[in-house]
Amino acid sequence: MRRRRGFSVIELLITMVIIGLLAQIAVPRYTDMKRRAIAAAIMGDVHAVRIAAFTYYTENGSFPPDVGAGTLPPQLVDNLPTGFTFDRTDFDYDWHVWTIASGSGSETLVGITVICSDPKLAAQIVKTAGAGYVPIVAPNQVTLLVSSAS
Repeated sequence: MRRRRGFSVIELLITMVIIGLLAQIAVPRYTDMKRRAIAAAIMGDVHAVRIAAFTYYTENGSFPPDVGAGTLPPQLVDNLPTGFTFDRTDFDYDWHVWTIASGSGSETLVGITVICSDPKLAAQIVKTAGAGYVPIVAPNQVTLLVSSAS
């Protein structure tokens, strides 16, 4: 009589089902963790830009002018880490400066918009931002107010 060496089809199917169930649990957790990590990195970048903007404001008495999406204001380059860019693979940054006329003069609002293709990433950025930032949310972008000055 010969000894059986190997697995039956049923044993292989059961193993594949168990592996499939474990993967079904792990993959959503992985994508959620990755999204949280990207949002934390974005908030670190926004904080670095905020500090660079305040440094420029302290030295010059005004904020750098508005530029297009994905374009780093040249005035901030010296105050940011080497190689810092507003044009990323999964998202882009956009620098904004708004001047609003009021009864007692004018007020300047400064913001950074994160433009991304994932609405869940935008929601995670709002959660990660916490206190200190005022988020203005659209489906695929979040604008974080950095400062207001009179």
